[in-house]
Amino acid sequence: MSLDLATVIPQVEQMGRTLAERQAEAARRLPIAQAALNGAARLSSDELQARIARAGDRWRGALPSAEPIDQTYSPPTHPARLTLVAADGSQIYPDRHAVAFYYVINVGSIVIHHGSGEAPVVNTRPDVHFEDNDLHDPEGGSITPALINGLRDAAELDELAGLVEQHPERPCLALLDNGLLLWLALQVRDQDRRQVDRILQAYLGHLDRLRSAGAAVAGYIDRPRSSDVLALLHLAMLEKEQITDERLRASPFRGLTDRSVFARFLPEGHRSATFIEGSPLNRDFEKRHHRVGFFYLHTAAAEQIARIEVPEWVSQDPAMMDLVHTALLEQARSTGGFPYPLVRAHELAVITQNERREFDRSLSGVLQRHGMQARVSQKALTKRWTGDHKRHRV
Repeated sequence: MSLDLATVIPQVEQMGRTLAERQAEAARRLPIAQAALNGAARLSSDELQARIARAGDRWRGALPSAEPIDQTYSPPTHPARLTLVAADGSQIYPDRHAVAFYYVINVGSIVIHHGSGEAPVVNTRPDVHFEDNDLHDPEGGSITPALINGLRDAAELDELAGLVEQHPERPCLALLDNGLLLWLALQVRDQDRRQVDRILQAYLGHLDRLRSAGAAVAGYIDRPRSSDVLALLHLAMLEKEQITDERLRASPFRGLTDRSVFARFLPEGHRSATFIEGSPLNRDFEKRHHRVGFFYLHTAAAEQIARIEVPEWVSQDPAMMDLVHTALLEQARSTGGFPYPLVRAHELAVITQNERREFDRSLSGVLQRHGMQARVSQKALTKRWTGDHKRHRV
């Protein structure tokens, strides 16, 4: 046995006590957050914007939209017919200990014509990358997992745009199992900047296609941990002259999440007001009229609160917002809290360990037919031995 349970169990007991204390403290702070939401809603738009301007770039939080921040919206009527398109991706990262250096991006997708009686259409699109230009940067360094994640995100959006263009039926909702901002752009090294910009422009181009096609698009985030709205509420509690670095850091809501606040605030099936994502990355999206906003949705499943991200051309269209709201609510109810199209797209996208081993066996056979040795590294071989739970005598 590698894990010494006798050592771990006391730590687990301590973790349990700590989590219980943290939960109790959060419960004490929630009424304060609720009162702060009500107080912020009483401020005029000019007063709130003045505080945001005073905080400047040293502050990160949600920005208000035209909707009152304490407003809730009841479920709209679901259309009799609706086309739902969802895509999700997975990957195999490069492994220098494997038989070859490569990576794989696999995108699964589903198209559902709700109300038609037709069977869903599913598909997978695997892409194997092995060329030098795919695997190395201009300086010869190996591609990073962060860049591969960005390429996967772009491939998912490309798949959505292509499916929407192939299925012109309207209304149509395209779904991603993630937020809409390409966080890769904030996570990479300077030497990867050119590659990141190329991925970002491709990603924004796919959003252009979805907008031109007239489909609504949304990113679904389950169990969100963000506290962007709480940051806005804290800022709203401060007078302009009180907005300093020290006061901004001293949030009374530390340890809380937006989800915990909206779990108390939102009735079943309702959504919150729309807020604007305050990340600097959103400026790149705003230049192409894709500025990302978000709202919280109570999916009517045991306090299940999801964060839904939408581009501005959806958030500013009441019909599209109603479509996103009612369609996600209906699809989440069918599975107990998570939209079925995203569940199925994930099932199609995921690459299992058995599939990975079968791929490597096939690759080994091809390499041998071309006169090449197909061997894993000694480290990988040793890990296989220990992974088989065998004891090797020294």
